[in-house]
Amino acid sequence: MAIKGLYVTPKRLADGTIRYYYYAYRRGPQFWTSDHKRIDGAGKRLPAEFLAAYSAAMAHERKPDTGSLSATIVIYREKCAAFRKMKPKGKTTRLKYLETWLTMPLHGGLEAGNAPLSVFDSRKVIKYITAFRDETWGHSPSAADEAVIALSAFLTWCRQDGRLDFNRAHGIEQVYQRPTKARVWTTDEQKRFLESAPWHLSRAFLLLLHTGLRREDLVSLNLSARRRQHLIVPTGKSGGRNTALLPITPPLADVLSDLDEKRGLLETPPTTILFSSRGTPWTSDGFGTSFDKHRTRIGLGPKSGGPTIHDMRKTCATNLFILQQRYPEQITDQVFIDLFGWTPGTLSKMKRIYVSDDAVIDALTR
Repeated sequence: MAIKGLYVTPKRLADGTIRYYYYAYRRGPQFWTSDHKRIDGAGKRLPAEFLAAYSAAMAHERKPDTGSLSATIVIYREKCAAFRKMKPKGKTTRLKYLETWLTMPLHGGLEAGNAPLSVFDSRKVIKYITAFRDETWGHSPSAADEAVIALSAFLTWCRQDGRLDFNRAHGIEQVYQRPTKARVWTTDEQKRFLESAPWHLSRAFLLLLHTGLRREDLVSLNLSARRRQHLIVPTGKSGGRNTALLPITPPLADVLSDLDEKRGLLETPPTTILFSSRGTPWTSDGFGTSFDKHRTRIGLGPKSGGPTIHDMRKTCATNLFILQQRYPEQITDQVFIDLFGWTPGTLSKMKRIYVSDDAVIDALTR
């Protein structure tokens, strides 16, 4: 019988031998190695020595100590009403950050996950939090702030549940400085991306440019969303309560036509409008990784201060605002509400966030 959760990784040695390393579970203890071939293939009887080594490894695994940070996180997942109401993606992200905080070294090298929760009542823990934040997420100021927010939300629940007296993560100064001006893709940057991007990425880029959709909505955009003259898209951020109504303009129609033609050549056509180079639907993270790798490759990555995927939405909003200045009777505020899934009450605020004043002034001047 196969062992559920067993994790195996192959490694080619200097002499060409392939060695397989067996772990009790992903990131768990290693307990066995085998050369040339795996011993846990389908239909194979597992050796008694292998089973004994696995049992010994699992027996030595320590469960979280009662009252430890790791044990409290398990309780938090079950009891915290606010956490249970989060969307699946939000839950996954929150737990990912909390699991990383478990590895934070404290005094004497003790990992936070094995330490009593009470250490987070001490003001001294603040210096460990900031040091670990800067070391772990220093490459991304926004991720550093999100990690502290996740920890702070957890500690707030601990305080409300009577497990702590203080939330020492509350009030830690943020490191990410939000730009005061909307960043958009310039015409030159768009050209550089499209000229060097593979076909599947260039079509995704054009879809972003002409629709202004968020990444999550773009990759999940289904063929059923297409009507004769519009795309009807329930927005994921609103939980489907708001709907974006996207007119199929001539440039957008050309992109959709290219995708339809390519889809017709696939053996198993996907039901999503957009698809990867393998002909399968994108995942949000997979698309984001491919997009970011390409923009970094052409010198538009984070270190160069280049525009992001989300800046495509700002670019689309800015382009539409420029059109509104030229054709106010045709491009009304209702068009913005329909296209971006905004609400009348937040329209002015969203325009301030998404529209680049510099780009509008330059366009109108020209």
